[in-house]
Formats: sequence, structure tokens, C-alpha cells
Amino acid sequence: MNLYEKIGEENIDLLVSYMYDDIIPNDDRINLLFTEGFDKIKIEQKKFFRLFLGEPGHSVFATPELRKKHLKLPISINEAKYWFEDFELALSRLDIDPAIKRFLSQKINSLATQMINTI
Repeated sequence: MNLYEKIGEENIDLLVSYMYDDIIPNDDRINLLFTEGFDKIKIEQKKFFRLFLGEPGHSVFATPELRKKHLKLPISINEAKYWFEDFELALSRLDIDPAIKRFLSQKINSLATQMINTI
């Protein structure tokens, strides 16, 4: 059983909803990056997390053109840190195995730091 199956699509959708309906819109440290609102980003994030976690038919931890997609946004170490803090807050709300949360947190933290493109 892979991470996608262990976490479940419902929890992946909840994670994204927590982040982009509750947490990030109210986080003035980072919400300014989302000038086009949150509807499109929620769709993209659900697709990303499903793909990244190994949705059937996809390799686990696949991140196609992830860096390229974020080049238009100025992401400093601060924005990456704030986004990751918001991710962890959303993740903490999920009722899943704590070991899976820790593992996922480590993987996502690594991705967040890869997106840094400005000082």
C-alpha cells in the first residue's frame, strides 16, 4: 500500500481545503502571493498531492515541472517557510498515522525549499 492509499483521497482533499479555504487566506505573511484567488490553486494542489503521493497509474513522489511552475512567483526562504508552516498546520488536522504525517512533512519540506528562487 502506497502513501496515496494510506492517506486516502478524502484526506488529500481535506488537506488542500484546510490550507486554501482556512489557513492561507488568513495568513497575511503569504496570502499576497495568491493574486488570482484560491479556486484554481486548490484544483492544482489536489492534482499535485494525488500525483506526488502515488495515485494509481503514477509514480510516487513525481513532481513534473514543479520548479518551472513556480518561477513566476517570488519565493524567498520566508515564503517557503510560511507556506510549509501552513502545510503542517493543515496536516495536523488530518486523522492519519503520525508516522505518515512525519514522513510526508519531511518530503514536502524538501520540496518547499526547492521552490526558493529569490533572496
